[in-house]
Amino acid sequence: MLLEIGSFVIIVTVIALLASYALVAPRSQWLGKTLVSGDPQLPAVCLTFDDGPGESTPLILDALKRHGIRATFFLLGENVVRLPEVVCRIAEEGHEIGNHSYSHPYLCWKGPGTILWEVRRTQEVIGAVTGRRPTLFRPPYGVRWFGLSSILDMLGLTPVMWSVSSVDWRFPAPRIVNRVVRKTRNGSIILLHDGVPDKEGGDRRATAEALDELIQTLAKRYRFVTASEMLP
Repeated sequence: MLLEIGSFVIIVTVIALLASYALVAPRSQWLGKTLVSGDPQLPAVCLTFDDGPGESTPLILDALKRHGIRATFFLLGENVVRLPEVVCRIAEEGHEIGNHSYSHPYLCWKGPGTILWEVRRTQEVIGAVTGRRPTLFRPPYGVRWFGLSSILDMLGLTPVMWSVSSVDWRFPAPRIVNRVVRKTRNGSIILLHDGVPDKEGGDRRATAEALDELIQTLAKRYRFVTASEMLP
């Protein structure tokens, strides 16, 4: 009896670990082909910013402009509605804009109707502000769910994850720089944040403060490209 219970626990644990990998591991391809990094043979990296636009986005745009860098911004629909003038600036300065859902929910356990609304509504609001709908999507919290891949296919969106997380919501600027520089390799897609979901607190000033030093350090070894330029 104890042996049977032990075997059951092991099986359940393995299933849970596999499900967790499929849903949240950035490199997982189990729920659909996803861009995680670029060509490891090329010295190119991509800066990506999630959850914006936000109050720190203009400072981040200033830094990118100083260094002549184009980045990819995965925007929240609710923040696009709140700060359309910042979205216009992102587009006007040549940066790439991706879809990051409307309200930043965990997509797990959400029905296809809810997921479709989150993605399609964001396509609509970004298109209304910039005149162009995104072609890239990053799931909130990096969590994917069953049915998401078919919805993205229907809307012409390519899913993009990351290979380097800055953990910039937790660290001060020097630690952000140290962590990203230490982990970056050829083809890295780097996760940063320029905004905050409406239901969460905090700010992104540390990210803005880190950006000049981060760019200067990485530029010694890599050139900067957008996420779509990482596509094979």
